[in-house]
Amino acid sequence: MEKDEYRKHFELEESHWWFAGRRAIIEHTLRGLPLSPSEAKILDAGCGTGMNLVTYEKLGKTFGLDFEAEALRYCQRRGLKRLVRGDVQKFPFPDRTFDLVFLLDVISHESIGSDVGVLQDVHRILKRGGLVVLSDSALNFLWSRHDRAFHIRKRYVAREIVQKMDLAGFRVEKSTYFNFFLFFPIAVFRFADKLWRGEDHPVSHLNKVNEGLNCLLSRIFQAEAPLLRNIRFPFGCSLLCVGKKI
Repeated sequence: MEKDEYRKHFELEESHWWFAGRRAIIEHTLRGLPLSPSEAKILDAGCGTGMNLVTYEKLGKTFGLDFEAEALRYCQRRGLKRLVRGDVQKFPFPDRTFDLVFLLDVISHESIGSDVGVLQDVHRILKRGGLVVLSDSALNFLWSRHDRAFHIRKRYVAREIVQKMDLAGFRVEKSTYFNFFLFFPIAVFRFADKLWRGEDHPVSHLNKVNEGLNCLLSRIFQAEAPLLRNIRFPFGCSLLCVGKKI
């Protein structure tokens, strides 16, 4: 992503409604998994500025991997230690190393030559019965300058992610859209932004939000978390998929 976006991530990732909502959804999805915090080894692949590593430390021994040195410097500022600079297209880890791998908004990046190839290498480094938790951008008609700022190559549909998981050897345990309740206001905002500013200027929509509005948006977004344990949303701004190595 653009260099200034790392700074914005670092400053906003802890409290911004979008990050807080995604964390809540993933945490609810992971409840009940047979992970032993004293033994589980967890990788956040494409860890960015590290807030997810801080959040998921309670699940086990966490490791962060990112290709960008800038991202890892921000992780170090959070006090994180188990960090590796590397490429998700060829993980620098032996076979069957991890119990859980996160791929959060990673495979859509323009640097990825083969998203299936990334998933196949995740399959390699997972132990038998291990899980991959993937989230990414959904629905190409929502593509905007925000995506350009994050160097996003494309946005996916749910069936496409499921097919790619199958090709990589995973059994799909869950697949759904999320950010459903806020979908229409976000879509209207993005279309208006395209008409007003166009798509060429790579600046994201990630900015500090008024505290009251941030709280409201966070509550709306996080309300999806308990629902998604039992249902699938038919559309949304993002996708979530959980695959198991069998």
